[in-house]
Amino acid sequence: MVEIYGESPRPWTLVIGKPQSSSEQELIDSLPGTVVRREERDEINTVRQQDFNAAIIFGEAPPYLHPKLMVIQIGGVGILETYRSRNIVSRMLGTETGHSLLLSIETGNIPEGVPIEQQRALADYLNKQQPHTLLRRTTGTGWDDKGITPLIREKDGEICCGWWQRGEGQTTERWWFPAHSPGLNSWRSAIYAKWHSILPADFPKDAGDWARSPEWMTAQEAVSYNALDEHRKETERILLARKSEELNLQERLQATRSEVDSTTRLLLTAQGKPLVSAVISALMKFGFIVVDSDDNKEKGAYLLEDLKVSYGEWVSLVEVRGYAKGAKTSDFQRIERAVRHYEREHSKVPNGRWYVVNQNIKTSPSSRPAVLAGATDDIEVFAEEHGLVVDTRDLFKLVKYIEEGTLSPDSVRAHLMGSTGVLNSPLALEAHTSETVR
Repeated sequence: MVEIYGESPRPWTLVIGKPQSSSEQELIDSLPGTVVRREERDEINTVRQQDFNAAIIFGEAPPYLHPKLMVIQIGGVGILETYRSRNIVSRMLGTETGHSLLLSIETGNIPEGVPIEQQRALADYLNKQQPHTLLRRTTGTGWDDKGITPLIREKDGEICCGWWQRGEGQTTERWWFPAHSPGLNSWRSAIYAKWHSILPADFPKDAGDWARSPEWMTAQEAVSYNALDEHRKETERILLARKSEELNLQERLQATRSEVDSTTRLLLTAQGKPLVSAVISALMKFGFIVVDSDDNKEKGAYLLEDLKVSYGEWVSLVEVRGYAKGAKTSDFQRIERAVRHYEREHSKVPNGRWYVVNQNIKTSPSSRPAVLAGATDDIEVFAEEHGLVVDTRDLFKLVKYIEEGTLSPDSVRAHLMGSTGVLNSPLALEAHTSETVR
């Protein structure tokens, strides 16, 4: 019979590095069994790694870890693991390249015993880390995430936190969490419980907590325990369902925003042809017939007005301009030339002339100044010839009010046809319409 000296309670855990947060210190304080600490990576040479069952690493890992060790690594980037399989060397890498704000908790991969609030706390922490680390496997010709079991991933699939087996056919595992992760003691406890199912002799159940085991509960305790457990599971199901619904709503919102960015919001962001197209779309929503003069222009001919807008016999010529800075009164001359040309062709002047302008496009619409502020005299002269200055911010709001039912296309159209000078704010039209209804 052999007598072994120096044996102490299992598991034996080798702690490498220094904790940098209260959560990391709580992880160390929660470790069962026997704990040996080495604060510097090169100090690992002073221990016999194969005597240990697990390693907890803070920061960068030592260049070599014995293959029999179960590993939890907190933080650190660069090469996380290297092993050879079928003559292919695979390296598990952590790279700080993740920027997505949409993350998903892979609940089917979460070890039993991690409370849902701790899962969500970790996801929230990762969401705030920009950029956050992504786990990848490289094989010399590219990278993928084959073999990595995700705990939390970006919505498009990139893994932010997870674990993998340390070699083909190996039972030992390596788990990786970002530095300063919250609730690490809960994760550690659940991981050790998982490892107990793989290596029960190396990771025995915590003897100090035997009274919490269902085996040694009274019947009354078991009823309360089961009720609490079912409540937590039901809460988790509800939260997961709500989270799934939230993600669907976020996707719908993103799709809607993408569509608006390429259509209506061009009234606030675009110049040139895209802006003209957005103005055409808006005016057609008001019930106008809109002709893009560029489409009817003969090749080589000089383009006068941008648009010809009509409703019945009523006609207005429209100049559409977009500027990084402010609008220009010199644009009135362009409209005047178009009016003179129209008069020669039709023996009458158009009913209106509109100057539609998107100015200061690099700034928020809320902080842009009024169009042609300070050019009161020029605007008065323009108004005397049935001229109307239209800020595309007001066009955007008029479209919005029609879509939500606050205003009708007829009222907006009549307001535009009857206005001169600078178009009144849509809010004024809304108030006038409400007063008329009353």
